[in-house]
Amino acid sequence: MMRINLILILCLFFSCSDGGSGNSPGNYSNYQAETPRPNTVDALSSYMWYLLNTGQSIFNSYHGTPGADAHLGNAHDIVTGRGVTVVISDGRIDFSHPDLATNADLSRSRNYVHTSPPYLGNPNTTDDSDSHGTATSGLIGAEKNNGIGTFGVAPNATLVGFNFISSDQTLAKYIDQMSLTGGEVFNYSYGTSTCFVNPVEGLNDLRSNSVSRKNIYVISGGNDFLDTLESCGGSSNEIYTGNGNLDQIQSYPYVIMVGATTSTGKMASYSTPSSNNWISAPGGDSKAGMILDDLVGCTRGWGQTSSPGPFDNNENGLNPFCSYTASFMGTSFSGPIVSGAIALLKEASPDLGWRQIKYILAKTAKKLNPNEGDKGHPLGDDLAGHTYSYGWRTNAAGFNFHNLYGFGQLDIESAVSVAKNINFNLYELINTDALDDSPSYDSGKINVSIPDKSAAGMTSTLSVNRHNIVLEHVLVTVSIDHPYVGDVGLELTSPAGTKSKLMMINNNILPQNFVNVTFGSNAFYGERSAGNWTLKAIDGAAEDVGKLVSWKLSLIGNKGDSSGDLIPPAAVSALAMNGNTLSFSPPADNDIARYEVCISTDTSSCGEGDFRNLKNNTSSTITSFINNGTKKILLSGSTYTAHVRAVDTSENVSAEQTVSWTAP
Repeated sequence: MMRINLILILCLFFSCSDGGSGNSPGNYSNYQAETPRPNTVDALSSYMWYLLNTGQSIFNSYHGTPGADAHLGNAHDIVTGRGVTVVISDGRIDFSHPDLATNADLSRSRNYVHTSPPYLGNPNTTDDSDSHGTATSGLIGAEKNNGIGTFGVAPNATLVGFNFISSDQTLAKYIDQMSLTGGEVFNYSYGTSTCFVNPVEGLNDLRSNSVSRKNIYVISGGNDFLDTLESCGGSSNEIYTGNGNLDQIQSYPYVIMVGATTSTGKMASYSTPSSNNWISAPGGDSKAGMILDDLVGCTRGWGQTSSPGPFDNNENGLNPFCSYTASFMGTSFSGPIVSGAIALLKEASPDLGWRQIKYILAKTAKKLNPNEGDKGHPLGDDLAGHTYSYGWRTNAAGFNFHNLYGFGQLDIESAVSVAKNINFNLYELINTDALDDSPSYDSGKINVSIPDKSAAGMTSTLSVNRHNIVLEHVLVTVSIDHPYVGDVGLELTSPAGTKSKLMMINNNILPQNFVNVTFGSNAFYGERSAGNWTLKAIDGAAEDVGKLVSWKLSLIGNKGDSSGDLIPPAAVSALAMNGNTLSFSPPADNDIARYEVCISTDTSSCGEGDFRNLKNNTSSTITSFINNGTKKILLSGSTYTAHVRAVDTSENVSAEQTVSWTAP
């Protein structure tokens, strides 16, 4: 199988490794605890500005801004992650590090360097330049109150390590590293460069886990806001602006995308913007890096292989075994802080699923730099009359959103408080796509020219007239014919008038043309879906001319509260199957918006998100369907059950009618 070309998303000045030879793993039998510092829990905890920023100096003369942190507060008085498993899928992970050994679960860990399933094994390797997985693990679950080093956001969580990056990264292994039974939190601090479109790999596996309320997936958003095209096979002299959506797995609602902020509470200059960002957390910068677990020993690990500073070399006496480093930054480290926070939420309320957790994070996020306004192109490549990027926008549901920050900075203490006292259950997940997983709202081929170097651009509108749901995520899939698609920007406007920048103009990405490229947006969270949605395409540079070929709109959400009509419609009747053709008689109600169908492989109820739009037809031939989040093809000789219901314009749902049949 083809290599997936994943890269570790870490500091801007570190060369990532896929593994290799080196010294044998360290022997820690002679490890001694550092001398505890006064008034601290662990020896280095006073330098952990990312959880408590008092304006302290991090081994230099630079001071951060008090309060610019993830606001751990007193959360550990309530929860510490006990009973929650966090899976760290990464490169080398050295769980024999004294700050990690207590919480590590080697029995469920995997090392994908092994060539055959189930890949069980210690995620450690002999590559002494690779500390990435060890560092992310420490941020999540380093032990607390042991008198040494640092502590994690969830210091009593169980840590399971998957060494995936060091492997050949086949698709089978990629899918496998998204799976572990039972509601775990997964941390992914790697991804692809976004100077090209990376297709969705393993989406069905990811979706089936998430839609069935099992696993929570956290992805670091990336460090290529301004990066060279060299990493994508282009020139080292050319800069692209980056867009998290172009790593297509990140555009979908089943992941939590994380941006990075600094010790001054600003967005980190490297953090990749995206309309699919959900939350931000500290990731550090060159002035105040993160305090990270490193390979033990003063001849190995990041602190020794990449421009070691006084702390890394123990010149200040605080790091006697060179087992920590303080020189690194990146969204690789903001992601694990969010993963640790989610472990705390899961302990506070174990039944929380991915949708509830996303809601809590959005509801409690802190709006950093609230007066930050619109901005121009970071390289000055603006277009007259066009706003390059928006500052904070408040949507019609009252949520603040920004392509850099998502809903804002993580506030751990507030999120834990909400999770501990929460008493709500989100309504059933509704997906506007059709039974065969195709978008119900589709422009078809329109082939409209995009005016060259024009702020007016071109617009196309789709009317959402069969769904009036409360939005949780929006997906826009576009096809564009253009010899240099890096000129093009895309902007989506909701029926309520909220605007979201899906792609910025003059981004300098590499490919020609887009074929069914999907952009996710969280800017419309909580708004209603019904009405006209408008997509605008803008060509920001002269000479190359293209056209919008087509676009599609997929929405997910729930029925929401209603103070109006609460009476469900009557059920359909005369439900029958003739071969694989479903037919029924509609109810007499005059306000039916749509009919929804779920196909199951038994007579039990359907899973969350399995009911799909039948496009208002009362007779339809079925060839494929979604079950437990995964697309399936009807198999001859297999028995299925069709569940059919009517939905009115107020999103009230009728009683289900069912019919079973054997596919011919």
